[in-house]
Amino acid sequence: MIQELFIKNFAIIEEVRCQFEKGMTVLTGETGAGKSIIIDAVGLLAGERASLEMIRYGSEKATIQAVFTIDSEETKRNIEELGIEIENDEIMIQRELYQTGKSTCRINGQMVTVSLLKQVGPYLIDIHGQNEHFLLLNEEHHLSLLDAYAGQKLQPLKDDYRQYYDHFCSIQEQLRKLQTAEKEDAQKIDLLKFQVEEIELSNIYIGEEEELVQEKEYFTHFQKIQEHLMSALSVLQTEEYSAVDAISQASQEIGFLQGIGENYQQLYQQLQESYYQLQDAVSHMSHELDHAEYDEERLAYIEERLDVYYQLKRKYGDNAEEILEFQAQAQAQLNQIENKESIIETLIQEKAQIEQKAKQVALELTKQRKEIALELAEKIETQLHELYMEQSIFEIRVLPSEHLLETGMDEVYFYISTNKGEPVKPLQKIVSGGELSRITLAMKTIFVRKHGVGTIVFDEVDTGVSGRVAQAIANKMHYISEFAQVLCITHLPQVASIAGVHIFIEKMEKDERTRTTLTRLEEDKRIEEIGRMLSGEEMTALTKQHAAELIALSQKIRQQNKVQKKQVIAND
Repeated sequence: MIQELFIKNFAIIEEVRCQFEKGMTVLTGETGAGKSIIIDAVGLLAGERASLEMIRYGSEKATIQAVFTIDSEETKRNIEELGIEIENDEIMIQRELYQTGKSTCRINGQMVTVSLLKQVGPYLIDIHGQNEHFLLLNEEHHLSLLDAYAGQKLQPLKDDYRQYYDHFCSIQEQLRKLQTAEKEDAQKIDLLKFQVEEIELSNIYIGEEEELVQEKEYFTHFQKIQEHLMSALSVLQTEEYSAVDAISQASQEIGFLQGIGENYQQLYQQLQESYYQLQDAVSHMSHELDHAEYDEERLAYIEERLDVYYQLKRKYGDNAEEILEFQAQAQAQLNQIENKESIIETLIQEKAQIEQKAKQVALELTKQRKEIALELAEKIETQLHELYMEQSIFEIRVLPSEHLLETGMDEVYFYISTNKGEPVKPLQKIVSGGELSRITLAMKTIFVRKHGVGTIVFDEVDTGVSGRVAQAIANKMHYISEFAQVLCITHLPQVASIAGVHIFIEKMEKDERTRTTLTRLEEDKRIEEIGRMLSGEEMTALTKQHAAELIALSQKIRQQNKVQKKQVIAND
């Protein structure tokens, strides 16, 4: 729910800060006072589109900020899955609009995109206005409404179906690619054959290039290696002086001292180790010199092989491993093209099998949707009767589709008859604006506990009704507020009187500028405002009495709704 709303330099609002509570809050005031501006501001926090006209004249930027309290564990989980951290069950959203055209969004002080805000918004706010009427009239939206009512009941089937459907679409795409571009295939075959043969004939293997580079280094520096080996041997071993013999003699001399102390024992061992190591080194160098041979033919072969690697690496990869991987992939593509007819036949058979499995799941999905459609239609019809559409008949038709669709094989349509004896017809061909508002309100009453949204906003949905219908609408709105916070802009005294909180929105002029103010009305002021809504500007004692009676009657209805809520929860 919205805990606090702050608006600055937005339309004709200079600055307002408003605290909200659980339950139902109404906003009333004269036409043009700025009631809808409040809803527009809340809509921006839900990710709705902004425009420069929203910034107050003469201001550089507009700011809208709200703190939301989140009670629903499911809502918390959904928002956290979007990467938003929730601390102490609260989340703060801010939008700033600049005259430069720049717009910023922040959640808990962190910059986010409008796209992310649009994902978060529906979990927090449900704005009920003309746009929702359009959705209700849009037949493409009817199936999603039915599935939303079903909730988790259909989810396992929908998940199974979606797996088959995605697999089916993947096979279709593979077939489409294989069955087109035959000329391209012919060109590809020539290229792929050349690539595979070029790599295959090169006879490269992993590790060969490194070996060749090392061997080339040897031949390139052959003369230098010989010279330094001979110099080293000359230093270590000559006829006049031998380092090996010198260490051997020194070792013998120290050997005579071994019995005197441990230090001499260690020294003797060190000299012995040095003698053997040096002897091994001399032997190794002698062997290198004795067997050294400069092979020009071998060097030419090495350079030729390295050039093969150089040419292959330019085309297919940075090393032998990548080149051979390229060869394997090219061979696989070649096999696929050359065996295309066989592959197509296999895919067609696989497609038929997957389609059959998808249809089996879709049939079960259809069966359950039809059962749920009967249940939902009956509930909507009951709600409509309570909203004084007593003769209405509501049907939800689940009709078969010839093809697999993303959501199954169903097309869902809402039908209604509002007059006795008249056949049901598609929703958009029958209802008036007032009837559409009541249908939407009926669905909100049913859906409120399933959606888990914290705040529902009603923007003058009661337009065009009066009398007992207005009272029925007020009752429904308050019932909804037992399960979610409700903010409502209204011109109806019946709706205004039933709310727990009444905020009066007034347009004032100060310093030759128009400003909007929000005032929470207490008892006397509230009676006056409801009296104004009942009779206009003229306020009489009778009008005030009528307003007070309306508030008292609404208090009884509020108590009845609380009792009804407890019964509903107990029956779950």
